[in-house]
Amino acid sequence: MSEQDLDVAAIVKKLKERALAHPRVPVGAPPREHYHFFPDGLSMCFTLDILPEVRYWHLSIARMTHGGPTKEEIELWRQAFFEEEPTKDVPGQIPSVNSRHFFWRESV
Repeated sequence: MSEQDLDVAAIVKKLKERALAHPRVPVGAPPREHYHFFPDGLSMCFTLDILPEVRYWHLSIARMTHGGPTKEEIELWRQAFFEEEPTKDVPGQIPSVNSRHFFWRESV
């Protein structure tokens, strides 16, 4: 495993642990503890969203500068969290923020 692979695994582990420890009803922005910020402006947010009768893992990948996250970054991080395809893949809804949102239905 390369050093980059170890960094990816550590970030995913940290964010998954935080999401499990603090699931949320998706109202407003998640607390800062659910985010990871990179020096190049890339940011990720990972939560376990609790809705009536369903729970979703929610991964957001964004970069507010430089045209947003690259296709390679999006695919790297999406696969790092879950190897299977997401239940939903949604582009960001805020015009000034280039982001992608992935949702995986959590089996209870």
